[in-house]
Amino acid sequence: MSTNTIIVLMGLGLLLMAVIAVAMQQIEKSKAQRAELVAALRQRARSFQQLLEGFPDGFLNRDLKLLVCQCWYEGIEQLSRLERKNPQIDQLRQQLQERIEQIKAAPANTPYQPLTNPQQMQEVQKLLNNLLNAVQKLGQAKRLTPSQTDTFSKQVAQLAARVGLDAHLAAAQEAMQGGKPRLAIHHYQLAIDKMNKNNADGSFTAQIAALTTRIAALEKVEKTAPAAAAEKPVDNAWKDFGAKDESWKKKSIYD
Repeated sequence: MSTNTIIVLMGLGLLLMAVIAVAMQQIEKSKAQRAELVAALRQRARSFQQLLEGFPDGFLNRDLKLLVCQCWYEGIEQLSRLERKNPQIDQLRQQLQERIEQIKAAPANTPYQPLTNPQQMQEVQKLLNNLLNAVQKLGQAKRLTPSQTDTFSKQVAQLAARVGLDAHLAAAQEAMQGGKPRLAIHHYQLAIDKMNKNNADGSFTAQIAALTTRIAALEKVEKTAPAAAAEKPVDNAWKDFGAKDESWKKKSIYD
């Protein structure tokens, strides 16, 4: 075999090795990208599952629940195309379909139940922020019409306002129990301010009137409380003075 032939064969061999190396890199890159995509879809599915299951019962209305279900279902479908042999996908799909039927059969709206646990309020506010972000992204992607995006955004904002209101009312109640009416008045006023900002439909009018009356009553008590508090120490002081004076008299007699 001539030298030129050997050189050509070696060159072909090196070229083949380079092609194989590039192909292997592309395969590894594709695997990594696929793994990242699967992880992202799983995280997205978990996020929507948390939105559906994390809120208190009856907190979200039926339309919002169905919107979350739709987003969760789409995530599962995308995941199924990448993990066809994963048995959990079919189970999730079936469970979600059953949940959707239950939501459709339930009343469209349920009475709002105020929250009283501060930790639960914080968790709900985080979930509402996530839900609002999801609604806005769906609107940007044209998967929701501008009208739907506006309607859902307003519903989420209204719920966030109610949770903020619950926080102020709970703080006011705690202040009252701790004998701090002035602090309670402060939180009641913050609650009224928040309701006024979200009272375009008049849903908070009655509650604003009730809290205004309560504040007026507390302020009346506050005005009379300092006078009563001032009288008591003076009275006690005179009692103490009389007691001391009496003991002085007794001492002088014994002396």
